[in-house]
Amino acid sequence: MEPKLLSIVTPAFNSGPKIEKTIGSVLSQNKGLFEFIIVDGASTDGSLDIIEAYADRIKLISEKDEGVYDAMNKGIEMSTGKYLYFLGAGDSLKEGILSRVESLLPRGELALVYGNVYMVDRGVTYDGEFDRTKLKKHNICQQAMFYERTVFDVMGAFETRFNVLADHAFNLKCFWNDRIQKKYIAYVIANYEGGGMSERESDVNFSRDYAELMGLVGR
Repeated sequence: MEPKLLSIVTPAFNSGPKIEKTIGSVLSQNKGLFEFIIVDGASTDGSLDIIEAYADRIKLISEKDEGVYDAMNKGIEMSTGKYLYFLGAGDSLKEGILSRVESLLPRGELALVYGNVYMVDRGVTYDGEFDRTKLKKHNICQQAMFYERTVFDVMGAFETRFNVLADHAFNLKCFWNDRIQKKYIAYVIANYEGGGMSERESDVNFSRDYAELMGLVGR
């Protein structure tokens, strides 16, 4: 069977009933475009029962992990699609969005494509086109991004030593790698519920290593 264009990966742990909203937003898309992978961290709150009700339409792994980026890395390993897209538990894809962006995703290798998200908790759309200067100050929302899978072959997986901002570190490295095509598309890809780890917790390792990281990507 020919691989799907997209592998959608949702890391989840004790997500409660909100995981069903996320699942519904994915499964309502054009099913010919994607595979859906849920990486559950051995939930104990009953959310796994909700997920397992969709077992015939998703790929599921449930086991203890070392945090959200470890779960995302597991999803990458399980994936077969040309592009990787990460959707948080509680977030939701915009209706029909995968069909709208399908023709805009480059069919070559080493591409990073991103749009916008609607931040539900703030009532704003975030955050337009990025360049290197803008990305130094704040990150592209993960729920707005599509990574062509060879990007991970070149750049490696998310660094789990960054417990909150591994995606920011990864995106900085991608933007300073001239081999990787960066493409902005002016679509709102998903509703992002807000209140995630990056807003609740600090990333001590990212703060400590920021100068070193800037030295690496700034060359």
